[in-house]
Amino acid sequence: MYHVMIVDDELYARTRLKVDLCLERDGFLVDQEAANGQEALEKIRYICPDILLTDMRMPGMNGVDLIAQVKKMYPDLPVIALSGYEDFAYVRSSLKLGAIDYLLKHDLNREVVLEALQKCAEQIRQSQQKEKDTQILQTYWQNSEKESQRQLVLSLLNGDAIDPAVLSEQLPFLIHGRNIQLILMQLDNIHKLEQEGGKIELVMLSPSILSILQEVIRQYAQGIIAEIGGGEFVTLISFEGRNSQQYFWNISRQLVQSLRHNLEKYTNLTASFVLGKLVQQPSGLPSCYRQTRQEMSLRYLTGHGSLIDVSESRTMSPGKFVTLDTVAEKQIANAVERRDHEHCMAAVQAVFDGLLHREADRTSCQIICLELLNLVIRNIKAIPLSNELQEFCTLMRVEILNSDNIQENRRLIVSAYNRLFDFFKTADQFSHYNSNTIKALEYVHAHCQDDLGLDAVAGKLNVSKSYLSRIFSHDCGKSFTEYVACYRVEQAKVLLAQGVTIKEVAERVGIGNQSYFFRVFKSYTGTTPHGWEKKK
Repeated sequence: MYHVMIVDDELYARTRLKVDLCLERDGFLVDQEAANGQEALEKIRYICPDILLTDMRMPGMNGVDLIAQVKKMYPDLPVIALSGYEDFAYVRSSLKLGAIDYLLKHDLNREVVLEALQKCAEQIRQSQQKEKDTQILQTYWQNSEKESQRQLVLSLLNGDAIDPAVLSEQLPFLIHGRNIQLILMQLDNIHKLEQEGGKIELVMLSPSILSILQEVIRQYAQGIIAEIGGGEFVTLISFEGRNSQQYFWNISRQLVQSLRHNLEKYTNLTASFVLGKLVQQPSGLPSCYRQTRQEMSLRYLTGHGSLIDVSESRTMSPGKFVTLDTVAEKQIANAVERRDHEHCMAAVQAVFDGLLHREADRTSCQIICLELLNLVIRNIKAIPLSNELQEFCTLMRVEILNSDNIQENRRLIVSAYNRLFDFFKTADQFSHYNSNTIKALEYVHAHCQDDLGLDAVAGKLNVSKSYLSRIFSHDCGKSFTEYVACYRVEQAKVLLAQGVTIKEVAERVGIGNQSYFFRVFKSYTGTTPHGWEKKK
């Protein structure tokens, strides 16, 4: 059971989260509360909760100040921000300070809150697992034959004092060589790799990676590769007896391409690389290493498989925090209001081009993406049958916060705006529908996996079966039963495209009998679910 503290100056909001949402059924007990930030800090000192949910607008110490204090005192405490649409400045600050997620108070329901809490629980589990993994890794490295060399490389990069005799014995090419180059390698999708295979399994793969890549290095220059941790590897090579800058440039790139090729060939992994500046003495390695690590942060902008050369001049240092330009925001909002798809997408693409040009940091990019997503949600809030698009945006928010690649976030935002305009194409017809038809459609969309007989839905709407049947057929051009079957088939297509098993698809669209599901699917598509999957 995870203990949750809710911080909100409104008694109703605290009571709803504590009682109405029944979160304890899923392992989250909201048993601590505070009416403002100062009160919360005092209580946390004595009884530290597992998870903190805090409103942004509160008298005295607001949510942003509370999060700042909590992150200083309890950096591992997961925090969720609660806000309204008008409070995005608070949201931006909370995410910048390290909040895991934010929830819009207008849309709070059990599913939304539970999803955010489960995300916090996963972080807690990962943190606990990380401690166990660290102990195992320490034992692993202590028993490794290469540990002495690894520790020596780490000492060099940290600028520690090293006995020249030890350095000469283990890494002689650094003592006698000149023109030393540091190459930083970072495995792509490291978080995904750790989630799928486990951190220990990934570490156990390290000896193979090191062996493969060390063999490659021998073909080009004297050098060594060492694992730093977290999927990061450092290569040190010496170009003794060479003075041509063009030679260094060519060999370094040939080496990186060969490292990349062999890594993917033998391990099916990809990586990004940063070429450090040449140094003439081992004493120059610490500053070189700091610079290459800083440059690696640009991988969020350049994407997986990047090759970044720190010697190439750039107009701006990495990691600059930027915000969504008000002019761009107005352009997008006006284009959406005019239903101008072309100009809207051009404005959205211009935002991302600007982020790349200005070399914005990851937090800036994510916050701007969330602001763009909020524009979508605000524009559909009052439109009937927009629940599916709102749910899509909610799921997308999680993907944006988890993404380590701006191009992936660009794809997600473009997808959201394309779906927005697709929704507009069909939404106009809803204005001509009877209000009970709209309510019936909303119920069908929200309860696809439930019993959706006409009798049951008419009862929910407090209208007669014959009346609902008549107006529904008039508005939708098909009977209620036909619409439900067609909608379920369309939902099944979406789930099949996501890789969900046919058995689970049948259950999730409300047709538990697989034989009947096959018949319904084929009657509307002309093929079986298996056949449709093959076509896709």
